[in-house]
Amino acid sequence: MKPKIICHIMSSVDGRLLNDRWTEPYDGTPASALLQVYASIGRELGTDAWMFGKNTIRAIFPYKWSIDGHTVPSDYPAIFIGERRSERMFIVADPDADIFFTSATVRSDNILVIVGRNVTVEYLIHLREKRISYLIVNDATDLREGLEAVGREFGIRCVSVQGGGILNGELLADGLIDELSLVVYPGIDGLSGVPSIFEYVGGKSSNPAGGQSLQLLSASRREHGVMWLQYRFHKTRNDE
Repeated sequence: MKPKIICHIMSSVDGRLLNDRWTEPYDGTPASALLQVYASIGRELGTDAWMFGKNTIRAIFPYKWSIDGHTVPSDYPAIFIGERRSERMFIVADPDADIFFTSATVRSDNILVIVGRNVTVEYLIHLREKRISYLIVNDATDLREGLEAVGREFGIRCVSVQGGGILNGELLADGLIDELSLVVYPGIDGLSGVPSIFEYVGGKSSNPAGGQSLQLLSASRREHGVMWLQYRFHKTRNDE
């Protein structure tokens, strides 16, 4: 059974995600103070893991693994438990198996990497040397398979997904989101085409939100005019 998935995201009032483009707070409060409100709400969710999309994690680990290697044999151990000292784990799905990690943690939380059968032995050695936990699944682009494996093998029951829009869009299209935790920054972007909360990459006939409805659970005003909206997903299609 997959963990509960909470999409936890902060956007401008027009749903845009690039915070360096948002208008400044009207009263001179630093925008960074409002971002801290978002971070504190994330901790209130009480999840035992959180994750970024790969484009977001590149800002932390920008270098690509560029060492050629050998294909992983079918009998190779699919699970490695590395350093696990933090209360939460940080999960990243890496279908290309090419993130060059320089640390075993993200914001002090231990990393767990989901990779596919295309991973090389040499890359797995790199993860083990860094004491980074990993899971090998058949296809790391299959988010349901990866998340179910995370729950089964690491006992993770609830994950907050904190961007970006492409990962959110993929989870939406796969019917994997259970709740939306939307933190609204009191500012505007305004430009067409800027990444938004859900960015599913598909054709004009795609309907990633089809068969899914939202129930408002709560709405609260937080510090500096930030709003926090919580929604539950209701699904009429057979995605469970």
